Amino acid sequence: MRFVLILLIVSLLPAWITSASAQNYSVEKVREIPLDLGDEIAGEIADLTRDAEGNFYLPDWQQHTVWVTNPHGELIRRIGQEGSGPGELSRPQTAVVLQDRIVVLDKENIRVASFSLDGVHQATFRVDLIRTANMVCGRDGRIAVSTLDDESLFTVYDATGHKSHEAGSRPWPPSDYFMIGGSFHHLALTPEGRILYSPVKSYEVLEMEWDGSIVATYKAEPPGYFPMVITSMESMEDDINKASMILRPLVVGEHVLVQRQKLGPENIGIFYIDLFRRDGNLVQMDIESPINFIYAEGDDLYAIDTTPVDEGELNPYIVIYRLKN
Repeated sequence: MRFVLILLIVSLLPAWITSASAQNYSVEKVREIPLDLGDEIAGEIADLTRDAEGNFYLPDWQQHTVWVTNPHGELIRRIGQEGSGPGELSRPQTAVVLQDRIVVLDKENIRVASFSLDGVHQATFRVDLIRTANMVCGRDGRIAVSTLDDESLFTVYDATGHKSHEAGSRPWPPSDYFMIGGSFHHLALTPEGRILYSPVKSYEVLEMEWDGSIVATYKAEPPGYFPMVITSMESMEDDINKASMILRPLVVGEHVLVQRQKLGPENIGIFYIDLFRRDGNLVQMDIESPINFIYAEGDDLYAIDTTPVDEGELNPYIVIYRLKN
């Protein structure tokens, strides 16, 4: 009888383990907000953030401005215009709303600009990086700016533009070189104020303190994943087409969401999500995603859907999704 009972327990173990570990998350659209910019037309919106009132701040990478809309997507104002003078922008890449101002990574001008929330230019400082990539801002006003063309992962400045330190490191010089064009994000801030960093070409997302120390690592080997390794200039196109790019990681509720993009037919991006617990343990791989999410707040994921423009409308939609289990 005891032997039979042991056999029964052993036979049930796989089912118990599967039941405890199996997950079935997906992403589900909960809302869409058409952008109503009046007579204005959006270009490529590079980023999205919100203030305490729920207003949206949308840096436009092609129109060299930041659109500010109310929670319903209706235009309130635009901040900045094309140029390199005070208060002007060239390819704004990232926007962060702090308590009393908005901070913008003015990418092509290689600088950081700050404005009051009503759009008045306050200050600008240059960053000593070859090519800026992304930016995050801490609650204390510190600003971390990243580049893919340096041995350090990011450089930290205070609110006035004084350089504090460089943080993190990567193998240098790189074994290959790949320049990412257009708007692209690989940094985010956690609710606790730590930095999530995606190295882009390999799957090892880091959660870091501002001094560069690593708190957690999010790493997986999903099916079909190929690291982005450029073997030669002649093979660059083939290497890129078969590779998976790691996009902006985001904290969503109690999870870290790591996004991957692979080029499909006609160079159309196909998106996948891998889900982790905050301690780095993998929850689920290969969740199909309809879009690249660029912002998260609580349980909500935000993205810019350009499909309405493709179908004849003037401007894209802000879309909001949630994880569904």
